[in-house]
Amino acid sequence: MEAVLIIGAVVLTALWWFLPVFHKKPGEPETFYLPPNTIVTSDPVFTETELSLYNLLQMAVQDRYLILAQVPLWACVSVDTAEKARSKLLNHLALKRVDFALLHPGTRHVEQVVQIDEASPDPSAVERRRVIESILDAAGIKLVFVRSKKSYTIPELTALLGLETDE
Repeated sequence: MEAVLIIGAVVLTALWWFLPVFHKKPGEPETFYLPPNTIVTSDPVFTETELSLYNLLQMAVQDRYLILAQVPLWACVSVDTAEKARSKLLNHLALKRVDFALLHPGTRHVEQVVQIDEASPDPSAVERRRVIESILDAAGIKLVFVRSKKSYTIPELTALLGLETDE
């Protein structure tokens, strides 16, 4: 019995000594490394539909807005509420993104969001849309949906965004 305890103590000591995980101090950042044989490649940021819409948006908004793509929803708004409620709300927002955010260059605030409306969304997309609509409405940010299968002209997109100029 004593031999088992001694062997156990030796094994635990050896593990503690040789495994740096056990040496890590609380709050100390973990060292980043790429595991051997890992392949990292560049991936396209936009689909063909998104790139086409991005280019049209650039022409439609001209110098009025900066266009940001694939923006986390939490980056568009500020949440001020009790700590527990804030944490719960931010958890709901954590993985939600907006397709395009139109950022006013002077105020640095998102004034409009453009979402690509899929023809037949799955149930998770419906919930995602509901959360995005609720948050943007509460923040007073205009939300515009564009259909994924429709080709827009610049005047049509300008009208959708409410950016027509009276000449």
